[in-house]
Amino acid sequence: MYKKILLTHDGSEVAALAVPHAAMLAKAAGAPIVVAQVVDSVAQFMTRMEPLIEPMLVGAMTVDLAEKSAKGQRGAAQANLDQVAAVLTKEGVSGVSTLIIEGSAGASIIDAANSEGADVIVMATHGRSGLGRVLLGSVAEHVVRHAAKQAVLLVRAAS
Repeated sequence: MYKKILLTHDGSEVAALAVPHAAMLAKAAGAPIVVAQVVDSVAQFMTRMEPLIEPMLVGAMTVDLAEKSAKGQRGAAQANLDQVAAVLTKEGVSGVSTLIIEGSAGASIIDAANSEGADVIVMATHGRSGLGRVLLGSVAEHVVRHAAKQAVLLVRAAS
């Protein structure tokens, strides 16, 4: 049924709830899993840092700080992905790989699913509704709305 699974993970306890579901699906379908985590790009770090730094210091120092921040986030993401991949392998999933994606979470997940050839996206969601979702946005909602080629399995956090 499914030939390739994209499992998103951000290192949170909520994201961990999707791992057993992805493992079960992968074993049943005999499909490999790509475990992906979205991180901020250097440009995103710079955009957030610029108002916090004195205007005279903006420039090379800002770029250096942004690059160091992005590198640190990538390192933490890879450690998280390696840990998730080890859990999946221990659960008997074969063909587990990892992917770090830079950019906006929702759009980056869709792009990764398309470029990796995934036909199902597995992800956890906080399950917020109403004002909470409006104020915080919803990566899961974006993925569901824009995944034209993939099925989406959402695992909701217990409320």
